[in-house]
Amino acid sequence: MKKKYSLSVLLFALSASLHAQSLESAFRSFMNRTSNDATVTEAITPELSIIRQQYRLERKGEFYGKNNMPYYGETYSLAIKVSGGTYLLGNVIEPWKDDADYLRVNADNKYKPVYFWSYQRALNDSVYKAVELDLDKEYTKPVNADKSLWLHEDVQRDFGLTEDKTAGKKKGTLVWAYANTNVQDSAMKVELRQVPMLIELKGDSTIVPVELHDAERVIGGLYVVPKYERGGRVQFLLAGVAVKGADAKWCLQMLAVPTDITPTNSSDSAEKKEKAGKKKDKKKDASIEPTPTKSK
Repeated sequence: MKKKYSLSVLLFALSASLHAQSLESAFRSFMNRTSNDATVTEAITPELSIIRQQYRLERKGEFYGKNNMPYYGETYSLAIKVSGGTYLLGNVIEPWKDDADYLRVNADNKYKPVYFWSYQRALNDSVYKAVELDLDKEYTKPVNADKSLWLHEDVQRDFGLTEDKTAGKKKGTLVWAYANTNVQDSAMKVELRQVPMLIELKGDSTIVPVELHDAERVIGGLYVVPKYERGGRVQFLLAGVAVKGADAKWCLQMLAVPTDITPTNSSDSAEKKEKAGKKKDKKKDASIEPTPTKSK
């Protein structure tokens, strides 16, 4: 009786909404109300983690941090474990790239950014553990042309999400990882939000634009599609990863290998962005000035 009652209520709500909006918008509204199903998030959460990547500055053999810290800056981003590797965002490989303080203080290129410590924690954990990512080694490779997504290869093939690299129409769920505050730091908590999404890939593009609210709080996202198997089993396959494009806006990088790839040339945009950073107010700010560190 409870199931019949619940279904009747949902059908009534959907029917009523049809009087005020089109069939398409009503269906979308209905999908949004039912997108909080914990099945997807519970299934993928064990394969998700947060990477905290620090860097410092080097000049003539001396190292510099900021505000008397041993590192100059750090980034936080979502990492996704798959069989044989982990997907990392571009801000792990180049944590200084979008750091406004770095662009200002190093406008004359007198410093060299170098990796400091790499930390990782499970999505629902609060303790970061130091890890060796070997980001400058040969088995950390870019996945796309603008290098906004990387794959860090490893030997762990007995766990992780299975990838879906097929093209065509897909009906899945876009899952966003949101920090609980606008300031991303080691104490932040992360929640997952789901958005049902229908995608049809074409042969000449693997980038899908997305609409996003509170983008400054997002540390990453992924697109998964269900695979129904015998015995009532459902497996969620990783079909795409959210990345930041050249315009600093989030988009979806699909993992499918299209028949005709037209690489996007982001070098011009990156160069313009760097020049724009250099044209900012060049007044010295004590809070961003590099401070010598004791360790080398």
